[in-house]
Amino acid sequence: MKKTHYFFKAVILLFVLIINGCNRDTQDAVANLRPYNNASLTYNISPAANSYGFLFYSSADWRAYITCKLGEQDITEGPTVYPASGNGSIHIQSVNFTVPENISEHIRTFYLTIVSGDKSLVVIIYQRSDLATLHVDPVDVALPALGGSATVNVESNVDWTARIPDEWLTATPGSGPAYQDTYVSLSAAQNRTGYRTSSVLFQADTMTRTVNVSQHAFHVSLPATTTLSYDGPHTVDFSVLSSLFWTISSNAAWCTLQKTGCAAADAAVNNQIYVEANPGSLRTAQLTATNQHNEKQTFTVTQSGDLSLLYNTDWTGTATLEAAFVTQTGSMSMTIVDEDNVIVRGYPGQIIEFTDNSIQFQVFIDEITYGGFTGYNVSALFTGSFSSDQSRITGTITGTGTVMGITLDVSGTFSVSR
Repeated sequence: MKKTHYFFKAVILLFVLIINGCNRDTQDAVANLRPYNNASLTYNISPAANSYGFLFYSSADWRAYITCKLGEQDITEGPTVYPASGNGSIHIQSVNFTVPENISEHIRTFYLTIVSGDKSLVVIIYQRSDLATLHVDPVDVALPALGGSATVNVESNVDWTARIPDEWLTATPGSGPAYQDTYVSLSAAQNRTGYRTSSVLFQADTMTRTVNVSQHAFHVSLPATTTLSYDGPHTVDFSVLSSLFWTISSNAAWCTLQKTGCAAADAAVNNQIYVEANPGSLRTAQLTATNQHNEKQTFTVTQSGDLSLLYNTDWTGTATLEAAFVTQTGSMSMTIVDEDNVIVRGYPGQIIEFTDNSIQFQVFIDEITYGGFTGYNVSALFTGSFSSDQSRITGTITGTGTVMGITLDVSGTFSVSR
C-alpha cells in the first residue's frame, strides 16, 4: 500500500514536470504565421464561381477576411472565407474562400488576408473574365507619306486577330496569344496617289477594337538621277503630288526650277527644271523636295562637260607592265585626238568609251620595242579615270603580245598628265 502511494506521487510529479515543461516551451516560442507553400500565395482561377482551399501554419490565434479590388458594389454576390478565425496550433490549418462568377469584361483581383498578432499573410487571387478583354493603344495612327510604320500595343485575355480591308496597309504580326503584350507594326509604302485612310479591326472573341490609320501623299515624278548633255539649254518636265504644303530647291545656280513650292492639292502640280549649257567639265546639282511634315526627297541632275575641250590634248607620264613575272616601268605619251581616236606613243588607237569621268581605248600594234623588249602582235586595252579637274588620267592596262616567240598575257597600270 505504501509502494502504491509512492507510485501515484511519482506519476503526479511527472505530469507536473511535463505540464510545466510544455508551458515553458510555449511561452518561449516565437509566434509563427507562414503559408504551407510559398507558391500558393498567388492564385489564377477561372471565371466560374467556386471554392478554393489555402493551407497555412499559425502558432497564435488568427482571423481571416477577403476583399476585392473592384469593390463590393461591382459584385452582386461578395466573396467569403470560412472559417473566419481560429486558434493557434503547431499543426497545419486551412481556410476555404469562395468567389462568385466573374461575368464582367475585367480581371478581378481578390485579397485573402490572415492576421495573427502583429503578423499577416496576404494571398492574391486573380479571377479571369468570363468575357474577352481587348486593349489597343493608340487608336489613331498617321503613317509617313514617304512610307514607314507605327507601333500599336495589343493586350487580351484570349487569342486575337487583326483584319485590314486595304492592300496598301499591313499589320505584323496579324495575330497574337492571350495574356501577352504584343507590339503590332502597321506599315505602308510611299503614298503616290493621294491622301488615304484605312482601319485595322482587332478582334478577341466577341470584343473588337478599331485603329484608324491615315497617310498623306508625297510624290515627285523624277528619277533619282537625271543625266543631261553639255549643250543646252535643257528643260525637264516633272510633277509633284502632295496633300501637304511642299517646297523644292536646287543647290546650283545653273539648275533652276519653275515652281519652288505649292499648297496642298489633290492633283499633281506640273513643274519644270531649266538647265543652262555647260561650258566646262562635268557638274552635278541636287534638288531637295520637302513637305510640311519635313519629309524630304532628293534628286540629282548631272550634266556632262564639253568633251571637245579635251580634243587634241597631249598627255605624258609612265606605265608599268608585268608579263611572265617580269615587271618593267617606262615612259608613256598619248594624244586624245577626238571623241573616237587616240594616239599612244605614235600608234593609233580606237576610243571605246569617253566621258567626263573616264576613258577607255584600245591599241593594236604589229611591232613595238618597250623597256628593252620587242613585242609583236600587241593588243592593249587602256581603262582610265580622269581626276576631278581633268588634268590627270590613271588606270589599268590589259593585253597580249608575243615576245621571243612566246605569247604572253600583259597587265599593268598607267598614269599621265597634261
